[in-house]
Amino acid sequence: MVSPKPLVDDGPKTQCDQLLALLLSTHRPRPHRQHHILWEAAVTHATKKDCSLCKILTDALQVWFTPSQLKCVQLQVMLIMQQSSEKQDRLLIQFRTPARVTPWTEGQTVNFFVDDGLCGTGGWNLMKTPAALNKESFAWERKVEKMKAWLGRCRASHEMCRSYGGVMLPEGVTVLPSRVLDLLPGNGGVRLYESRVGERGRYACLSHRWGKCQPLTTTRATLGDWKEGLPWEKIPKLFQDAIDIARELGVRYLWIDSLCIVQDDAEDWYRESRKMCAIYQNAVVTVAGTAGFGCEDSLVPTRERTVAGKLKDGTGYRFEVRLMDKHLSGSPSHVHFGKTLLGRGWVYQERLLSRRIIHCCSDELVWECMESVECECPEGVSWLTTADRSRLEIKAIQTRLPREAPVSEQRRVWHDMVRAYTALDLTKISDRAVAILGLAVEIQHSRKGLYTAGLWEDSFLCDLAWHTGTATRRGKRPTDPRPNRDTTKAPTWSWLSVGTCCEYWSRSDLGNGEPWWEDSGTVVEKIELPPYHTLSAAAQGLGLVHMIPATNLKVDGGTSRLTTHGCLTLKGNLLAGTSSQSVHNDTLEWAGWFQRSFGIDLNLQESRARGFLDIQTTNEEPIIRQGQAVFGMPLGTSIDTEGILDPIYRYRYLLLLVLVDADEQLYERVGMIELAHGDYQWKAPAWWDIPFEAGTMTTIRII
Repeated sequence: MVSPKPLVDDGPKTQCDQLLALLLSTHRPRPHRQHHILWEAAVTHATKKDCSLCKILTDALQVWFTPSQLKCVQLQVMLIMQQSSEKQDRLLIQFRTPARVTPWTEGQTVNFFVDDGLCGTGGWNLMKTPAALNKESFAWERKVEKMKAWLGRCRASHEMCRSYGGVMLPEGVTVLPSRVLDLLPGNGGVRLYESRVGERGRYACLSHRWGKCQPLTTTRATLGDWKEGLPWEKIPKLFQDAIDIARELGVRYLWIDSLCIVQDDAEDWYRESRKMCAIYQNAVVTVAGTAGFGCEDSLVPTRERTVAGKLKDGTGYRFEVRLMDKHLSGSPSHVHFGKTLLGRGWVYQERLLSRRIIHCCSDELVWECMESVECECPEGVSWLTTADRSRLEIKAIQTRLPREAPVSEQRRVWHDMVRAYTALDLTKISDRAVAILGLAVEIQHSRKGLYTAGLWEDSFLCDLAWHTGTATRRGKRPTDPRPNRDTTKAPTWSWLSVGTCCEYWSRSDLGNGEPWWEDSGTVVEKIELPPYHTLSAAAQGLGLVHMIPATNLKVDGGTSRLTTHGCLTLKGNLLAGTSSQSVHNDTLEWAGWFQRSFGIDLNLQESRARGFLDIQTTNEEPIIRQGQAVFGMPLGTSIDTEGILDPIYRYRYLLLLVLVDADEQLYERVGMIELAHGDYQWKAPAWWDIPFEAGTMTTIRII
């Protein structure tokens, strides 16, 4: 191949010419260079202006994306020049759409590597293709070797992965799920197998996106046929790859939800979904289609990633183009995975509950177990940081501190999970309660109270202090009303009743740094819930029962939604007021509204008030009308400080309520109020106790 020729200075050059000249230059040191261009402009420049650089860039991006996906995308081309001759330069593209406001580092990144045949030719001095990502590494045999090595090392040396909840689970003695795919030895075929009660064996799980269609499922009509055997040609490619991986790892059985649960049998689905946590916990390994492949795609892609051509002067080029995978973070809060598998709400508990996972990403495999995270690329991770260990906290609490973990620690772990989980996508909002139930079942072993509609009995008032996030998973505030309650089947006081992301206060004690909370004195007198929102301690976290039997209330001549959605009875100093203006969304000036509506002078030179509405509206219909009665029920107080020299901040929280039935004294939650006061030496302002003490002791029911 012809060596690149230096470009001569023939007058003014475009940014493309300048960057291309730097690419071909052998002079060191060289400056870093960035070049911004819109996708449409790059296409035009490549075709009409015969721009070699734009031709390279547009060809490279179309390896991974279609033109429709790239429409209106803004490119940032970066040439990162290393100042040391021992280090190799890098060329990469990052891109985003104009509507996004996240930093460049949050966007997609495409890396260029020089094909081996061009290295050392005096030009194109870019990073040589890593051995871990060369063509040989994409061979099936190499992938299998890597998976076997990871699994073998984990089984041999990771005690935490072998044990679960402090109880050793020797390989091969795990109880099988009700149904599994039997991968008959010697490629003898695949059949659906119904295990005997208590039967043991080794099995793997598949975690994947269903996508728009699921080409192969088990129904009441096909159940008998699949027991006889599944025709290989009917099994989608993704499932075939999972079967091959399980066989290569020496695992006899495989669990796939769409095949091992009868999809048109509600009773079977309900019964098997309750076992989900145990199914993922007890699997030898979970194989995950993390890149979000469809069922007809391969788990181990063999995409052609080469871009080749010639410059105007005849100089040849040949690049390997790699879409940079975002390395997995152990933190449950790390949820920025876009359309990948990990952006799905159902997968959240699957990931946390699986002891070992092989992530099949777009360009490499990633191993994740309870003690390590490893990948194939040179920039990968083979360690677990302190922050990453937050992924393991649910298991660590059960293993190290079964029931002795402080409530503040268990509360913090659950709040982190709610924050991460509610930011993920669910096709059906009605699944929000059940798609995290496996984690609640697991936590039940270490909590001293019952789980009720997303909240825990031993930290109930604190758990009530959730609020809608400052940004949803789509990067903007919610504009839809609260989902239809007949769909969510959740009371308004539960975060299960909203369809957006939810957050909790995150304050620290002045001493050991643990979250600090003090209840307000409000008393939880009764919780009335239907069975699907409450876990029974007596059933060891596996059964669902009424916490307190619901009663039928009459509202407007009909049966109350109480029996369907639940009712919370609280007794406390209820603060009553009249809304001074109509409230549509969170852009309201809350401090002034609170003062005028409840008649409390906050002294805003030292204090502030914020409101968080559970729902938003962009139309003319207000959430709270001017002159409407509004109520605040005290929840509790928290403390925060940034450091020794910073002021101490104290926060007080009240449920924001409206009355929906005066005769029955039924209320609905519409948001939360946060009052804050900061001082270097804590001196409570005159108004500080008023919101908690000035109200009238009242018993109310919130539906």
